[in-house]
Amino acid sequence: MKLVVPTTFEEPFIEALAEQPVGSVYGSLSEEPGARAKKWLPTVSEEQLEDHIAYCRTRGIGFIYVMNASCNGNREFTGEGQRWLAERLGWLVDVGAEGIVTTNPYIIEMVKNRYPELKVTVSSLVNLDSVDKALFYENLGADTIYLPEYVNRDFKLLRALKKRVGCELVAIANLGCLIHCPLRDYHSNFISHASDSLARGCYLDYSLAKCTQIKSLSPIEVMKAPWIRPEDLTRYERIGITHFKLGGREKGGAWVLRAVAAYAGRTYSGALNDLVIGLDGLDPFGEFPVHLNNGRLDGFLDFFTKKDCRLGCQGCTHCQEWLDRAGSVDGDVQVYGKKIDRLLRRFTSGSFKAPLVRVS
Repeated sequence: MKLVVPTTFEEPFIEALAEQPVGSVYGSLSEEPGARAKKWLPTVSEEQLEDHIAYCRTRGIGFIYVMNASCNGNREFTGEGQRWLAERLGWLVDVGAEGIVTTNPYIIEMVKNRYPELKVTVSSLVNLDSVDKALFYENLGADTIYLPEYVNRDFKLLRALKKRVGCELVAIANLGCLIHCPLRDYHSNFISHASDSLARGCYLDYSLAKCTQIKSLSPIEVMKAPWIRPEDLTRYERIGITHFKLGGREKGGAWVLRAVAAYAGRTYSGALNDLVIGLDGLDPFGEFPVHLNNGRLDGFLDFFTKKDCRLGCQGCTHCQEWLDRAGSVDGDVQVYGKKIDRLLRRFTSGSFKAPLVRVS
């Protein structure tokens, strides 16, 4: 089993990872558009990133550079964009990066043709949720595929992917998104352009707020979210999926190291909320009020070997029964959800105020 985890760009953090089954860390310059807004990412210079990659290599850990914006505004087909890509990819080769993560099929082909030293990972934002999609990207030259989190409980599909696709398949373990999230594509595009919004002085992660509001007002969504417990990694390993990605670029070193220790040790005695992004609360509203006792979830996953959740619940009570068994509430979920609702109403009603910026 190998873990792929976010880095904080600090040597003590890498030292703490050195004894764990971590194959690679990932990160980027904060200004790199991607699936996280730069405001909440660790900031490093090019020189610091170069030094960090070199240090990771001394500890036997690869570095994967994240450039997984779902939209680049077609910049990659302009002369300026071509020069920027050539310089960025060439620099990554020179500094010893293991590879990149991207959503862009054109960039995959470009890398494989011009920078074969770099491994290419297809981002989970591409939604590779069928064998045919995965084979398309494998034929482009992709080395690794980050599976979208919403297929984590589709074991029939996972077995088919492992049988038919030669790429390394990586499951994302600790995301607490809505299952089959209807906001997913919009959210990824929004984040890809977050720098523009921040520069204009007004930023609201509508999708994250809406997602958290829904989970607050309907706590069953917490159980339906496609997280993987540390104790359940073996089920995926039996299929042949042995690499697992942990999210948390925005969380800080202590949070990431706790998650790494839990998944590396395949056990955690506390609340699953401690490990899963999306079950940990929303600023400025504080800790999420619905908690899942991880120790009471043994056997929860067995049901999904036969259930196809894409067809909807249709009277199925499995998740509700397990929520009653393993869930607890600290605070008022309705009040928590209503606070978020008031925030959203400020925006949907047009009552918020944002500064106007002249755009030349």
